[in-house]
Amino acid sequence: MPEVSSDQRQLLQFLARLGQAELAAGNAVALIERDLGEVAKRNGQENAVIFALPTVLMVQTGEAESQRVQITPGPYRVGDLRFDQVEGVLEIAREARAGRLSPKDGLRKLDAVWRMKHRYGDFGFVVGYLITTIGTALMLRPTWNGLGYVAILGLICALLLVVVRRQPAWNAVMPVVASFILASVVALFYRYGVKEAPFQLLIPPLIIFLPGSMLTVAVVELAFANTVSGASRLVAGFGQLILLAFGLLGGFRLLGESTPELVDHTERLAPWLAWAGVVIFAIGLHLFKSSRRRSLPWMILTMIMAYLGQYVSGRFVDGPSTAFFGAVIMTITALVIEYRYKGPPALVTILPAFWLLAPGSFGLVSVTTMAADGMGSAGNILRLLFILTAIASGSLIGAFFYSGVLHVRKARLWRNEPPLPIGSLGRNDEEENE
Repeated sequence: MPEVSSDQRQLLQFLARLGQAELAAGNAVALIERDLGEVAKRNGQENAVIFALPTVLMVQTGEAESQRVQITPGPYRVGDLRFDQVEGVLEIAREARAGRLSPKDGLRKLDAVWRMKHRYGDFGFVVGYLITTIGTALMLRPTWNGLGYVAILGLICALLLVVVRRQPAWNAVMPVVASFILASVVALFYRYGVKEAPFQLLIPPLIIFLPGSMLTVAVVELAFANTVSGASRLVAGFGQLILLAFGLLGGFRLLGESTPELVDHTERLAPWLAWAGVVIFAIGLHLFKSSRRRSLPWMILTMIMAYLGQYVSGRFVDGPSTAFFGAVIMTITALVIEYRYKGPPALVTILPAFWLLAPGSFGLVSVTTMAADGMGSAGNILRLLFILTAIASGSLIGAFFYSGVLHVRKARLWRNEPPLPIGSLGRNDEEENE
């Protein structure tokens, strides 16, 4: 058997590490396979075979006599990435696709991404989570007293996360542990006469655990006929919701007689504060997820556009279909920011906006209600699936609209630039021929 060259071994290692990093970043498997295939072609491997799943990646390079296969574990071995790391990984993929980055340099840059430290340290981590919690609460519009209780719960959850952030083994159980502790605290509040809607108190501090983006990416992958990866993400997302619901029910049962009713108040915060909540939420995520400073204004803009699309459409249609219009506007905005204004990768600005479109929080309410009241609330699950489908469809249509109407080859409103090839959702190939 012919000896495999060191360049080929290095390329194989780079493809495996890059694919692993993109899986940890939350990218769809179809886009990961596309990226790695393009990088392999740029490095002379026309017949490379890439097969990606959420928990494993397989890369095959070489001809029949000298084929090599690399099997790499998915992100469950390396943990999720912060926003600054996600942006670093996507920039590496973009440069490698364009042929501006060798496998050797790519491996060096990926190692640097893994070693990145949180920009704001533990203090910024805690303060960012607290601000994120308050921003989410403002969008849900509790009472002023309720906002204070939410801040207490957010601080408790942030301190829990700081304790375990350097222990990846705890990540799997943190949803149930955090939801159990917070539900127990809320049940204790109720013992001392607090009268607030329970999920308006619990959704904000648990927002980071909610798998809204995972469930939506799962539906997108199913739409692209990636059945195995889409189904596995869907199961994982619902599994996380069930863990959260289990913790909430256990906490309520520990110190309370039953799950509190979904009550509402007439003395809620003013509607305009919900818009302030969008900005506060973005600032909190910037600190908590350690995004780059230049990304913050673009994150705020994308989130405002997503919220605006949902808000305006709510004037004409009712129910979860408003999430469709929010997803369309969100995706178009993120792609325009990346490719027309050289902003951060679309995935970085889209991920925060997913939490505004309600699949995660509504799903948690649905699963918890079903567990407490039996299958009489099964209609909530159908509504949740409708929301996921609406967001996934909106994201796809937004990407197609950008490629077909706003792309430089189609739109006259952009400055004259050399024509570039059209890509797809997440990251196009526009910069490869620059």
